Amino acid sequence: MIKKRVLFLGIFILIGLVYLVTALAGDGVIIVSPTSGTNFTTLSAVLFNVSFTNGTDITNPENATFFINLSGVWSQIGSTAIAGGCNVTATTSSCYANITNTTIPDGIYSINTTIYNSTNSATISIIHTGNLSNIIYIDNTAPIVFTTNISNPTAGGNYSQNLILNVSAIDSTIGVQTVLFNITNSSGHQNASLIGVKEGSASSYIITTNTTHYPDGYYNITIHANDTVNNLNNSARVTRFIVDNTAPTITHSCDDYSVIEDEEITCTCNATDALSGINLSYGTNGVSFTAHPSTSSTGNNKQTTCTSQDKASNLRTSTIYYNVTNASSSSSTTSTSTSTSTSTSTSTNTNSSNSTTSNITNQNASNGTNNTLQGNQGNSGTPKEELKINPWILGGSILIMGLGTTIYFLIKKYKIKFNNFKITKFK
Repeated sequence: MIKKRVLFLGIFILIGLVYLVTALAGDGVIIVSPTSGTNFTTLSAVLFNVSFTNGTDITNPENATFFINLSGVWSQIGSTAIAGGCNVTATTSSCYANITNTTIPDGIYSINTTIYNSTNSATISIIHTGNLSNIIYIDNTAPIVFTTNISNPTAGGNYSQNLILNVSAIDSTIGVQTVLFNITNSSGHQNASLIGVKEGSASSYIITTNTTHYPDGYYNITIHANDTVNNLNNSARVTRFIVDNTAPTITHSCDDYSVIEDEEITCTCNATDALSGINLSYGTNGVSFTAHPSTSSTGNNKQTTCTSQDKASNLRTSTIYYNVTNASSSSSTTSTSTSTSTSTSTSTNTNSSNSTTSNITNQNASNGTNNTLQGNQGNSGTPKEELKINPWILGGSILIMGLGTTIYFLIKKYKIKFNNFKITKFK
């Protein structure tokens, strides 16, 4: 029983609401044009049209006056012509006018209308104006975007591989419809036109582009921010940022490539990058160094490496191989091997998982055998040996020197006596 009472009560309430809405609407008055949510830069010959059904309130419509809500006050903006402004039929009638009003500032507005009957008293037949309103947008201002709103890239920045483009743009009235990143090279040629994607409810727009599609060089970006009524802002720009997908050039060498154990090797490395320049904060100083790789143990294909990075995060690594032999085996190795070297250069970009490897000189060594390396200093391949002293040769040399000294003094003494003898005899 309770459920039936609740059901009947709900039905009565619904019927009452329908009656109330119908009564307030004034016999089905509807603003046909402009439709709610329409955007305008300004009101210039805009069609305003209201339709209605003839009934007890509207018996002999003469004209319609249209209003707009400015700061909470309903202000008249135009009306239909007294003659011919309303079309009346047996069922549905309408009143219309083309209205121009360029003094209305940017904003969001409600519009309304009042229909007049053609009677002696000129009675206003529709008095519930709040129930007839539509919403329109007037926006004559381009979206707001400045160069400082561009968070990436930055002027003079260095970039490689995937580049994220990010800008903030707002439009307080209608909202931003499109943000476009126009990429041109230093000569003004267009390389790409990319539409940014709005990040959720934020005002930022973002898109990623692969810079490997562009030749290395200088580029500019112009932001085109547009709203739905074609107010365009294209004043924000990023100038002369660098696209560089080429790794630095490395010069890497050692003064010897085949040495005996514990002998010192001196290796040098120098790096240059013609476009973005060398990252001086990478490694030791990012440009050059002198190193003395270890020779404390014997073995073939020992390595010394040099790595440099440019300001666009491109890496280049050079590897040099060398052999270390012990003193006892150096003489036999020298007589059978010619000296060769191996240098491997690897180019890598830290922003990408891809890397390019190029061998400057093919590796010429095999595991488990003597590795012959070729230096670029013109060395003959003979390992440098420490001076070895033979004790037998040393002893023999001392004996010969002593014997010679003794004979010298004996001969000298003999000659003096012989001279004395000769002198005595002739006397």
